[in-house]
Amino acid sequence: MRSVCKLDVTKVACGNLLNMKFSPALLNSEQDKRNFIAMLRTEGRLGGYHVQFNVVSNETLKDAQKHPENYGDLLVRVAGYSAYFVDLRPDVQQAIIDRTELSAW
Repeated sequence: MRSVCKLDVTKVACGNLLNMKFSPALLNSEQDKRNFIAMLRTEGRLGGYHVQFNVVSNETLKDAQKHPENYGDLLVRVAGYSAYFVDLRPDVQQAIIDRTELSAW
């Protein structure tokens, strides 16, 4: 996050964004939620431009690839927009799965 916030967004024609993927277990407790809020506030103080999140496990995403009929309502953030995971091309699905999944503060 610190690295992305150092970018001079005035020199990026369409802006920039940071995609982050969290394990659902990372946001279970009240302390986890406070950590998340603190992270967002820090991103703002650092001059962040755009950050977006998926809160879904890799296991869920992989199961959605195998059994799309069970996941018609699974929305994910892609790159500045949301889409139904099962409607995405396989290479885009894999790119979302390949994002680092944060599971600890």
